[in-house]
Amino acid sequence: MGWQLRDYVFAAFMTVGMVLSVFIVGPFVPPPFQLIVWAPIGALFLTLGMARLQKRGSVALMILPMALLLGLQSVSMTVYLALTVLMTELVIVFRGSYRTKANRLLGTLVFFETAIVIGIVALVFIVGGDYARLANQPWIFLGMAIAIGLAATLGWWLGEQVVNQLRRAGKLDADTDANDATPDADV
Repeated sequence: MGWQLRDYVFAAFMTVGMVLSVFIVGPFVPPPFQLIVWAPIGALFLTLGMARLQKRGSVALMILPMALLLGLQSVSMTVYLALTVLMTELVIVFRGSYRTKANRLLGTLVFFETAIVIGIVALVFIVGGDYARLANQPWIFLGMAIAIGLAATLGWWLGEQVVNQLRRAGKLDADTDANDATPDADV
């Protein structure tokens, strides 16, 4: 079954939440650390979207509009986000969908780990300068990858807590309830 109007609307709300949080976090944090600080907020919106939309392409439906909006500032941001979405969706193609908590966690981690790797590589090769020195310090890459993974996992966990509360309140679709009865749902 394809996307319905309510799916597009929900994805748009998640996109708006992510965009607003990017603009709130951005001015207060230096570029290499923006993604780490934003990850819990972004992962929360991403998890809510994956839990509600559930299908392959859910991350693309939420992130690509944001990529196009941020492209007004920089085309490289559009390419950067498109690559992270591509990697995330490719991994989830082999896992099935975003119906289980495990797949939502995997999607979140792939998205943010890909984002930090592509972001650092882009800073080193495109911006250069002080960022070029990062290429000779792999422990910084590792530290940032661990930090982004922890921050994204925190956001995923917060998102799953919200999903559980919405489910108990009857605010999530019946599809969500039926699909979470799968054995992987308790991961």
